[in-house]
Amino acid sequence: MNIQQHRWIFVAVMATFLVLSFVYEIPTIGVSAEWTNGRYSFSGGTTPWAIASALLVIGLYLLLMYSSPSATGQPLPGVFRRFVAFWLDFLLGMIAIAPVLGILPLIREWRQTGVFAWTFVWSTPAPGDTLQTTIGVLSGSIALVCYFALPLVRRKPSPGACIVGYQVIPVEGTTLGLRTAVLRTLLGFIAVCAAYLAPFVSRDRKKGQFWLDKAFGTQAVRLS
Repeated sequence: MNIQQHRWIFVAVMATFLVLSFVYEIPTIGVSAEWTNGRYSFSGGTTPWAIASALLVIGLYLLLMYSSPSATGQPLPGVFRRFVAFWLDFLLGMIAIAPVLGILPLIREWRQTGVFAWTFVWSTPAPGDTLQTTIGVLSGSIALVCYFALPLVRRKPSPGACIVGYQVIPVEGTTLGLRTAVLRTLLGFIAVCAAYLAPFVSRDRKKGQFWLDKAFGTQAVRLS
């Protein structure tokens, strides 16, 4: 299966997840702690169908990373597709990461209470809540960065980029190691947050580059 054929599978997975989200009320998946109007809430856990979705996305992601290369076409001049791809990737990334992270608080709650429940919500603070939330947030953030950085190292499109038909590659004579790919990913998050400035930043449309590409020697090209 080549890269182009993966796009429809990812679209089907996202559509199925969104339908299930609409039909069934989604509880908190992962772990969350917050104070709202003086009220404390600690929630977490996962669900069987969310775990199944996560394993499916992870499997498809790995297949994409090790799939046959797809022919590349002309440089992609605009940045709108990149913006759309980022949010598609963010959704797919959270589908893959959050249910797995929710297993740890589920097990902790089970051991403490002796009652098994896929999800839970507590309104009373307990020792370890802050530590567990911090570990969950850090683990999720690291996993999400790796999700975006690995395609750059493997010279493959991310799932979101695959769906909209482009990929980011190093320009001729340039290679991207893991450290460089991670740094580019972190700066990419900043670029997305400032996407409203896209019309005003430096871009080379003929080469498919904007400031982030120029800084790291990359360019966006269409998948043909």
